[in-house]
Amino acid sequence: MQYVYVFEDNQYAKLLPLVHARAVFELRCGLFSALERAIRQYPHATITLFCRNYLSDVMHERYSYRINSLHTTDDTCLFLNGRQLLSFPISTEGPEEIGIQDNTLVYVRLTGKNAKKLSPEMFLSDDPVRILQGSVRSRNIHAPVIHYFWDLIKYNKSQIEKDYLLFVKKGTILGKVYDGVYFVNEGQISIGEDSRIKPGCVFDAEEGPIYVGRHVTIAPNTTVEGPVFIGDHTVVQSQTRVREGSNIGEACKVGGEIVNTIFHSYTNKQHDGFIGDSYVGSWVNIGANTVNSNLLNTYGNIKVEMEDDLVDTNHMFLGMAMGDHTKTAIHTTIMTGSIIGFACNLISTSYLPKYLPSFTWHSNHGMVVYNMEKALLVAKIAMKRRGKEMTSAEEQLFRRVFELTKKERKSLSN
Repeated sequence: MQYVYVFEDNQYAKLLPLVHARAVFELRCGLFSALERAIRQYPHATITLFCRNYLSDVMHERYSYRINSLHTTDDTCLFLNGRQLLSFPISTEGPEEIGIQDNTLVYVRLTGKNAKKLSPEMFLSDDPVRILQGSVRSRNIHAPVIHYFWDLIKYNKSQIEKDYLLFVKKGTILGKVYDGVYFVNEGQISIGEDSRIKPGCVFDAEEGPIYVGRHVTIAPNTTVEGPVFIGDHTVVQSQTRVREGSNIGEACKVGGEIVNTIFHSYTNKQHDGFIGDSYVGSWVNIGANTVNSNLLNTYGNIKVEMEDDLVDTNHMFLGMAMGDHTKTAIHTTIMTGSIIGFACNLISTSYLPKYLPSFTWHSNHGMVVYNMEKALLVAKIAMKRRGKEMTSAEEQLFRRVFELTKKERKSLSN
């Protein structure tokens, strides 16, 4: 029997606000999240998820896997860090071993006896390497590891190509393609069942593959330039420019111009406006002609405000991270390297600050705390409009995020 554990470690906070309401291993990069990739790499394994305790109720609703509990077994167990982007599976068989990349624990393979020494809390608060040092050999490996949101953006384009090569392999057109659609390098284009590609669309896979899921509608006169991923049940509006590196999760509605940007799921950006080199969470609504900057006029490295630090990203191109349930009004302008929190409401005609705490209401009159009950009601309405009811566990998580982010809003008035 194969036992695979996918875990969060104590560096998850560097990926906030994107992981307030999801585990690190649920973040998208390439065709899949780290969890989805592990499921495909270990199809016969018994999978367990280690995450923060306050996420466990929602995780039980999302998945049928064990959450935050160890199997009582003497078989070998493989623990995988949810921040790794291993394109190749680490064997579940073999001697006990710790895989390390630049001081980050990427994986641990242990017998049942040593595996029982570990716990979800240990990965989140302690250093398992220190505990196992001396009894288990260490190995330095070379694998991409996600530290900040801009790493997801950095690796996304190449990860789409790697995932396509490993898991899709060749193009297949299963959906309906109307007359007047043009494919460039058709062997690298996959269209899922019951998807519809309307007249005048151009799919250019010359620079990378294009993967379109099931039940996707791509309206007329849209251009798609690979590498690109478009998830199940997504709608792409007429005359949209989906450029290289775009990664659009399930049930999104998008339009305008998108480049090298990840939309997690259930997010609307239906109108004109540019979004580039960004990661946008779920249940976000982006108003018409909202744009973000992804390049400084000086062409210098972009710096990002994180808590009380200013972090040099070493990136020339970088847009923003936007948390779940955030809304922008029409003509919203977002600065280069911005972080916008969970459940913000942005209705200002002026430039936004580069850092906005979660539950911020920002207008021309300044910033105040977004009333939690009002934000929750708006979130429930938005979900219901898409045929989803917020569960009790999701509501409790929403409320918990408000409590967890109070410190961020210490300078705001109520």
